Formats: sequence, structure tokens, C-alpha cells
Amino acid sequence: MGAFVALAGVTVLPFVELRPNRLVPGNAYSVAAAGPWAYLLWLLVAVGFLSAVAPTARARAASSTASGYGLVIALAWGLGAASTALLVDQTAVARVSLGSGVWVLLAGTAILGFSGGEERRRKLLRWAGPLVLVAGAVIAAFVWGGLDRISLAREFSVRASSFWSLLGGHLAMSGAGLGFGLLLGVPLGLWATRNRHVRAVTLGVTGVIQTVPSLALLGLLIAPLAALGVAVPLLRDLGVRGIGAAPGLIALTLYALLPIVRNTYVGLAEVEPAVIDAGRGMGMSSWQLLWRVEFPLALPLIVEGVRTAAVLLIGITTLTVFAGARNLGILIFEGLGQFAPDLILLGALPVIALAVIADVALSALGRAFTPEGVRA
Repeated sequence: MGAFVALAGVTVLPFVELRPNRLVPGNAYSVAAAGPWAYLLWLLVAVGFLSAVAPTARARAASSTASGYGLVIALAWGLGAASTALLVDQTAVARVSLGSGVWVLLAGTAILGFSGGEERRRKLLRWAGPLVLVAGAVIAAFVWGGLDRISLAREFSVRASSFWSLLGGHLAMSGAGLGFGLLLGVPLGLWATRNRHVRAVTLGVTGVIQTVPSLALLGLLIAPLAALGVAVPLLRDLGVRGIGAAPGLIALTLYALLPIVRNTYVGLAEVEPAVIDAGRGMGMSSWQLLWRVEFPLALPLIVEGVRTAAVLLIGITTLTVFAGARNLGILIFEGLGQFAPDLILLGALPVIALAVIADVALSALGRAFTPEGVRA
């Protein structure tokens, strides 16, 4: 499947688009614009097809991994070569943008890379080493291969001074929302396991909050926070206003509650009664049972709730720009307003990367917290 998707990306769909400027549509070019790198891309797709007929699982993993990682490297250098060739004799405002074939090729590359991932997960060096090699090759393409002439890279160079502050603001707001969600959600989930009335109210209210559209919730928070800031000057001095980070932070905290509360409740409620009885038989108090028995067994599921909330908040944070917050959503909505697709990508791609990194990191944390006996 990965090889077929990658093949469609390099044969059927346009590879790059040469435009007279960042806003006006231009002419599409096939992968042949990459010059000799086009042949290497086709060769690596063929290696991906070979992984389907390899005689052993290790050979299949090796060939699919080599195809996936090799395609990333060849794609980076091929895009650099295509942009360098197409921009010859063009004006300074001409741009080379990524075509739809590049995104389809990357999708096929991801399938090939993940399909060979099981063998690499057993040892750190099996997956970390190739990733370092790929990262180094892509960086080299930026420095020497002409990849910096792609329109997306030029958008970044124009906005480099503000990009990092917006990225930091995005991380700070989504991280703060997740932190406050943890501080509120875990105790509420614990309380729900101890009291059925609290359980009904807590799970019901958090479920209703999750159904409220993000922009509507931000709008509903503006008026009461503005009134609160006027009534209490100290809160206004601390940043509690109708416009700014406060409504966005409150909205993110509320959206983080449902996955954290529900997973905390389910994780604690699913602890085997026989395990708790054994702890009582050993003379443990209620607090000892909670911290030494129930929480360790429920922790993997709690971490999964945090993982879901983290990915959710990283995406929703982009919408808090409508309440006055500063984050990567500014680039996305400026790009929409200017009909500049590369500016949209400059804001959207880091958000996607942050979500993937958070998902992978918290997934690894959940596996680390899973007791060996439960894992077995």
C-alpha cells in the first residue's frame, strides 16, 4: 500500500508549482523537474514494492525502512534541485511551491516507514540512528541542495523573528492548559470513583463542555472575564481580561478535562477488587491502597487520557488567536486571509509536528508506567 501511494505521488500528480509570486497560481511540473533525483525516487519506490515479497520479516522490515527513509532524503534533495532549476531567469518574487504529489509521496513514505518499525522499536539505535541520518541529509539539502529556495522555506525566512515567539506561545498555552487540566481532572476522576453522585455530575458536565464548539466557548468567556477584570483590579493586573490569554487558557483547561477525568475514573474503577482486598489483608490504609496499589495500576490509562488531551489542545490552541492570544494560529489565519497557502503551511506543519511528538512521547511514557506483569 505504501509503495502504491508513493508511486502515485511520483508519477500521476504534480511535483512542484512555479508561481510568479506567493499569491498567484502558476504552472505545475512533474517529478522530472528534479533531474537525476527523479530516477532515485522511482528506484526507492521499487524497493518499497520489493518489501512485499521479501522472504523474511527482517528483510521486509529492512527494505521498507530503507525505502521510506531513502525517499525522505531523495525528496529533500529533489525539491532543492527542482527549485534551483525552475527559478533560473525568474524574478525575485517568483516562488516554487510543493505540489500535491509531494504530499501523497510523503503519505506513502510514512506507510513504508511505519511498516518496518516493529523491528526498530526493540533497540534504541535501530530507529534513532537512521532518524539522525535522515535529519542530517535534510539539513544538508537546506544548506547545499537548494531546498531553502522552496516557497515554504522562504516564508519562514521572512517570518523567522516572529515564528519562534509564536511557537513558544503555542507551547506555553497548550502546556498550561494541559497542566491545569491535570490539576483539576485527576482529583475529579478520583472523587468520581468514590461518590456516584459526583460521578454523574462530573462526567456529564465535562461531556457537555466537550460538545461546545471552540469558537463559541471562547466567545462565551469574553464578557464574564471582562466584567471580572473590571470588578477585581488585581485579576486584571494578572492578565484576566476578556481579550488575551485568559479566555484561551480557560477554554483549553475545560477541553482537557473530559479525557483526563474519564480515563482517571475508568483506570481506578477497573482495578481488580481482589487486589484491593489483598492490600487490605496486608494491613494497608486507604491512602496506602490508593498510592501503592490503585494509582500504579491506573497510571497507564491516566497517561493515555493525558495523551489524548495533549493532542487535542495543541490543535485547539490555534483557535485562541480569535480571543487575542499569540501562537501559531496567527500564521494560519493570516495565510487564509491573504490566500497564501505556504503561509498556512508554515503555521500548520509545526502544529502537526508538535501533536505527533506529544503523542509519541506520551505513548512511550504510558508504556514505561505500565507494570511488567500487566504488560505481559
